[in-house]
Parts: sequence; structure tokens; C-alpha cells
Amino acid sequence: MLAQLVKWGSYAVEDRWFIKITVGWCALFGTIASIFNLAYVHYVFVNHFGTYATFASADWSSWLGIIAPLTSAGVQVFYCDRAYKLSKNNKLLAGVIMSLIITSVIGGIGSKITSESATQAADATKATIFIYLYTAGAMAADFIITVSIMWCLSKSKSGFVQTDQIVNKLLAVSAETQLPPTLMAISFLIIFAYKTTKAAAHPDQVIIDVTSNLTGFFMMVMPKTYVVGFLAVLNSRMSLRAVISSKDASSQQWKHNTYQLRKRTVEGNVKVTTETYIQDERYDPATKTIARQEGYINSAIPEESGEEESIYKGELSKTPHTSQTGLTFADALKDS
Repeated sequence: MLAQLVKWGSYAVEDRWFIKITVGWCALFGTIASIFNLAYVHYVFVNHFGTYATFASADWSSWLGIIAPLTSAGVQVFYCDRAYKLSKNNKLLAGVIMSLIITSVIGGIGSKITSESATQAADATKATIFIYLYTAGAMAADFIITVSIMWCLSKSKSGFVQTDQIVNKLLAVSAETQLPPTLMAISFLIIFAYKTTKAAAHPDQVIIDVTSNLTGFFMMVMPKTYVVGFLAVLNSRMSLRAVISSKDASSQQWKHNTYQLRKRTVEGNVKVTTETYIQDERYDPATKTIARQEGYINSAIPEESGEEESIYKGELSKTPHTSQTGLTFADALKDS
């Protein structure tokens, strides 16, 4: 996370204030999560080594219900803004995503409050409900964000090679950065549902198995997963610039054919043919008539039909009127 923050700081001046505030929010709660995880591990494995009752205590683990959703909420708001713009300002989509994010935060805070007072079965049930709200809200928000962004990006392909390569790069970045937290939220929900179902089947027993502390593990890891993926999206803009940079070998090919199609790879060429129109006039002093020939260079001169034309097909002397256009018979007589 620190390495990505340093890399982002090199060009952070160009970003909007919304992105700067989001990065600051995520960096703050990501740092708090790291410090808390170290302190919690030290408390469990050093200060109370061999005392397994500390794993079941909610004194420390309940704080994860506040740290985890607040960290992920900042990242999800950023992705919600991206999905809103890619979907051409779809307010319904943005409203659904924001409502799920708020549900996730409320569930996390509620789990903290109810877990501390979970001395009876009713209080434990309330804590379970709030944890379900946190997990289900985060999972649903991540799923809708991922699907909507990838759908909008895939629909933006135009068929041109340059545009499609950039879109494919964006799709790869979206999959690499958004799928991990989504899959982790789904795994967390499945494991927590398994635990609560098993505990409900044996209300008079305390069941300890391999899934007992996996929920705590997911809540410790999930905040960093969101922050790392979020910073990776911001830093991926540098690689996208390299794709369209003039130093890239493929971009030199794009310069020769900017609008090269992806399906029709044959380069388009424009063939220009020039033609010169000429007019040749020959004056016969004996008959005081003008024989005119006209047509295009490099092509057969069309012959005029008629009996009078056949009389003047012999060798006639060129007159100064040859270069003139629109010469009449009366003009020729005057000049002669």
C-alpha cells in the first residue's frame, strides 16, 4: 500500500479533489487497519498465548465491524462514481449502489454495538443480523459495480484497433482490481452463513471448528484488499498512457492507419488519378475553317460524327489560335 501511495503521489497533482479526498480516506483507515491487526495479533498470540477464550471474545474483534466497512466504503464510492459516469449518468444505478454501501456501513457499526452486549441469545441474534447486513451489502455493491463497469466498457468498443486495445486494457484492470474483494465478500458470507446455521442447530453447545475464526480473518484482510485494488486502478493510468504513447511500437502503426478496423485488417488506401483536358484547333487558310479536336490525355480522343468532320481530317497547319478557348469562326476570319 505504501509503495502504491508513493507512486500515486508522483502525479497526484493532476487528479480531482474527489480522488484526493478518497485516497486520503482510504490511506487513513488502511493504516488504522494495519496498526489494529498488529495489535490484535499481539494481544491474542503474545499477551494471551494459550488462552483460547480470547478468540471468542468480542472486545477486540468487534472493532473490525467499524474499520472494515469504513475502509471499503471509500473505495466503493469511487467505483460508484465510475459506474455512474460510464453508464451515462444513470441515477438509478448510482442510487442502488449507494444504498447498498450505506447498508454495509450501518451493518458494520451495528455489529460493533451489539457484539459488545451479546450476553444473551437475543443479543447474539441481533449481532448476527447486523453482520449479515454488512456482508450482504458489501457483496451486492461490489457485484453490481463490477458487472456494470465491465458491461459499460465492453459496450464502448467501436471496432477500431486502437480503441478496442484500450478498452481491453481497462477490462483487464477492472477484473484484476474489483474481482478479489468481490470474491472475498462472497466467501465471507458463505462461511458466516455456515457458522450461524451450525450454531442455530445446536443452541446449547459452543461449536469450535476450522471456520470459527475465518470470519475474523476475512474482516482483517478485506480493507487492505479494497485499498490495494483502488490504488492499482489509479496507478494503471500510467500504463494506459504507455499504450497510446508515441514511443510504443504499435502506436507507430496506428499513425499510418489511424482508423484501422479490428475485423478488416487491410489498410485503407486512397488512389488519386489526375486527368488533363486538352483542346486542339487547326485553321485551314484555304477553306477558312477551323478543325477542333478535344479530349483527355492518356485516353482515346473521341471523334465527332458527321460528314463535315471527315473533310478536315488531313494535316492542317496550327495557327496562333490553338491555345485559345471558345474561338468562333468569325474571330478566326478577323485574325486572318
